[in-house]
Amino acid sequence: MFPHLRLWLIALWTSSVAGAVVILNLSLGHYTLATFLWAAIAGLVIGVPAALLNWAYLRPNRARQVGILGQAPPDRT
Repeated sequence: MFPHLRLWLIALWTSSVAGAVVILNLSLGHYTLATFLWAAIAGLVIGVPAALLNWAYLRPNRARQVGILGQAPPDRT
């Protein structure tokens, strides 16, 4: 089974960072292929670690709420 949360977070973070770099460079007047290459590199270098850190933050919270294999955790009294 694919880790859907991780894949979505990586796609969102990398595309967001790359888009911000493209917008910054285009607004500065850089209209070359290097603009898009730098955006892709920045998206991968910054976006993937940020997505994995975000996943590491979100996943334990979800695991505590849902439990193992989607079962509700037993009540502790």
